[in-house]
Amino acid sequence: MSTSELESLKNEVVAMLNDISVCNSFESDPVHDRFFFSKGPCFTILPLELEMSGVTPSKIIDKEPANKKNLFKHYVSDGAVVKIESYDSGGFLDEAEIVNKIDDRFISLRKNKHDEVLSLKVVDLDCGKVVRGCRVDGDFEYWAYSYEWKDNLIDTIVSFASNSVAGTVIQAEFNSLNEVSRLFFVANGKEVNIYIRK
Repeated sequence: MSTSELESLKNEVVAMLNDISVCNSFESDPVHDRFFFSKGPCFTILPLELEMSGVTPSKIIDKEPANKKNLFKHYVSDGAVVKIESYDSGGFLDEAEIVNKIDDRFISLRKNKHDEVLSLKVVDLDCGKVVRGCRVDGDFEYWAYSYEWKDNLIDTIVSFASNSVAGTVIQAEFNSLNEVSRLFFVANGKEVNIYIRK
């Protein structure tokens, strides 16, 4: 996928973010059949977004904690995450992200406790795999990616972002548990690490 296609996706997401009717179309309390907690972020609709930010996804907590201080609560419906709440150091709701699925597209909207939009994410699927995605923040910083898959794992990611060189190719390596172990790109003949799992 070319960077011009990623730029088109970014422009589409910016237009959606500017459209109040889109932002108001998200159900604040979606139907769910179960929930789980984590001590940090552990899920995003954009594959490897956490790792590309240098964050190792948090492990799921086995049982419901006594309090919600600094926790993430994930609501699930039919096996898919439909809402994520994050709680502050006092155990109060700080942010919420709602995920909608429309055909072969997932769209998520994240707002803070003051109902201000923090980000809008869009991912497109082909045969159940994410082939491209984009996040635009409320300040219009953006990150758009196309994904190439090999043996059901992401092999390479092409990046188009406001904070990096357009067309940067990020390569992914995985461990025996199919967890991403390393993300890197090549610059001037040298490998530059973005993420290494510890």
